Amino acid sequence: MRARAGPHPRSPECGHIGKGTGTEALGATVLISAAPFFVLFLIPVESNSPRHRSLLQILLSFASGGLLGDAFLHLIPHALEPHSHHPPEQPGHGHSHSGQGPILSVGLWVLSGIVAFLVVEKFVRHVLKWETTLMRIHRQIFVLRLHQFLSSRTERSSKEKQSSEEEEKEAGALRKRRGGSTRPKDGPVRPQNAEEEKAGSDLRVSGYLNLAADLAHNFTDGLAIGASFRGGRGLGILTTMTVLLHEVPHEVGDFAILVQSGCSKKQAMRLQLLTAVGALAGTACALLTEGGAVGSEVAGGAGPGWILPFTAGGFIYVATVSVLPELLREASPLQSLLEVLGLLGGVVMMVLIAHLE
Repeated sequence: MRARAGPHPRSPECGHIGKGTGTEALGATVLISAAPFFVLFLIPVESNSPRHRSLLQILLSFASGGLLGDAFLHLIPHALEPHSHHPPEQPGHGHSHSGQGPILSVGLWVLSGIVAFLVVEKFVRHVLKWETTLMRIHRQIFVLRLHQFLSSRTERSSKEKQSSEEEEKEAGALRKRRGGSTRPKDGPVRPQNAEEEKAGSDLRVSGYLNLAADLAHNFTDGLAIGASFRGGRGLGILTTMTVLLHEVPHEVGDFAILVQSGCSKKQAMRLQLLTAVGALAGTACALLTEGGAVGSEVAGGAGPGWILPFTAGGFIYVATVSVLPELLREASPLQSLLEVLGLLGGVVMMVLIAHLE
């Protein structure tokens, strides 16, 4: 687990950030944000197509194991860590309830994250439903107006033909004298193409929700990196390596979820790059906060008590509601076994990283 520095007297350097410290911390954050992309380039999955479905399902299994392992073995333990050290119990008392309040708060924030993601998904689905309905109505109105326009044009054309019969006769006699036919041809009306399908399938709500949770998670990682570099270069490098080991499997899982949500490989990688903004923001926040207090507290789990458990609730929701149901589709026994092994592999990866921390 990450070490937490105890209170210390204010020193003259407190609140002052050396240029080298800030550069190293931001550089480390950029490194952990960019390094996983070299791994993603090696994944032979381009889209959510039948050709890549088998490998994508295994990656989704790995993603669900990683999300659940991250929530239960990383985020929630870090949130509970500040409350795990209680004063000795008074004699005569069988048990103490002094620590139940903060622990209950952590549990409530986990549930709040789950409920919040459920509410957001329902809201977005209703918005998308209304947008689809409005698009259908607008399309019907457009077709009706186009039909009216073509009908009026046809009527106008017929009236013009009736009023110019004499001119047509004269023109016909002239054409006969010239020995050729130059009758104007009315080209066929070019049929209207059916509305093309949207380029690239729309991202499912689960993709957006996972991006939001990953953004919050990267923010806490950035806080940890910024605070560790405030404590020294050696501590900063150690924290960076730990976060990097944690981020690689996590980014692979996020990539699988985005591709399953309808993204192409390039789109998924671009969207994941956007979440790096959260890590940079967290690092900057830890560096600019006087003494790095906020970053140190959040890195050790004692900061704003809702960030880690709320993010954990989001990960639990995405893993259980959006990812695991995809794994319940009918598959061969070998494919099912590989998916279970993939899920266990994600959990085992988080166990190893938790021990390294």
